Amino acid sequence: MLVVLAGCIVFSSGAWGQQSTAQLTLSLTVQSSIGLVFQNNVAVGSTGFCPLSNSGTNNVGLDLGTASFSGNSDSLACVAYARIGGATYQVSSAFDVLVTKANTSSPSYRLAAEISTAPPVNVKWLVNNTTLTNTAFTQLDAADFYGSLVTKTLQVQVKNNVAAGPLQETITFLATAN
Repeated sequence: MLVVLAGCIVFSSGAWGQQSTAQLTLSLTVQSSIGLVFQNNVAVGSTGFCPLSNSGTNNVGLDLGTASFSGNSDSLACVAYARIGGATYQVSSAFDVLVTKANTSSPSYRLAAEISTAPPVNVKWLVNNTTLTNTAFTQLDAADFYGSLVTKTLQVQVKNNVAAGPLQETITFLATAN
């Protein structure tokens, strides 16, 4: 046992004389970030709360079924259907928005939305009774808190003279740190 230990000491002391040093200087900027995802509301499946496809991500779909002015209804039970005045109906469904943050001291965020294309004549796209446009982001909230679910209701208002056919839209939501 002593021989092995002595051999290790001799080997170790023979390599001790050679050294080299190096320095690494680095620069790093920590980027703050916020993330936004859409989630099904806890009431999903009941009237006014349709399920999102791909819930829990930032790229979801929402099916509002087939609505009819003369039928006074929608094909999906989860869609809220209402008449607005004598010539317009509205279909709507709610979902939750969750915004998280990293590396920022911002206490809250602003939420805005914008539609991708101009709607057909006599059709309006709204979120929580605020009409959306395709020319600029429309502010929905001034100071929502990170990590809290915020329920938003998407509404589509259609006059009874709109031609039959599909209505499709892409809505971009924007969360901006305050």
